Amino acid sequence: MKHRGERRHGWGEGRLIAAALALILALCLAAHWNRLPRGTRVQPVHAVSVEKLTNAEQVDINAADAAELSVLPGIGAELARRIVEYRAENGPFASAEEIMKVRGIGEGKFEAIRQLIFAG
Repeated sequence: MKHRGERRHGWGEGRLIAAALALILALCLAAHWNRLPRGTRVQPVHAVSVEKLTNAEQVDINAADAAELSVLPGIGAELARRIVEYRAENGPFASAEEIMKVRGIGEGKFEAIRQLIFAG
């Protein structure tokens, strides 16, 4: 028989405290996993910006890989892949305008990239 003031020891109390501590620890660790040290800068996969392209060199659509082509405005990963595939199947582009033969590149998209590309 238990007396008044005597604590009940059993599964509930100890496991509840252990679960609460485990949850707090997990939350603290998760909060720090996604943090970078102060001052750390993350560069995007395609670190070349469109501004740098306009001031530096143009992209050779006959030599560029999909990653280089996807930097162009309006050209995402899928469209860049199509450009590379088209070039592999049909040979090099004779002119920059010929890129409009690739499915997904119309006059509007071509006008947006016209100053940034050339067929070398």
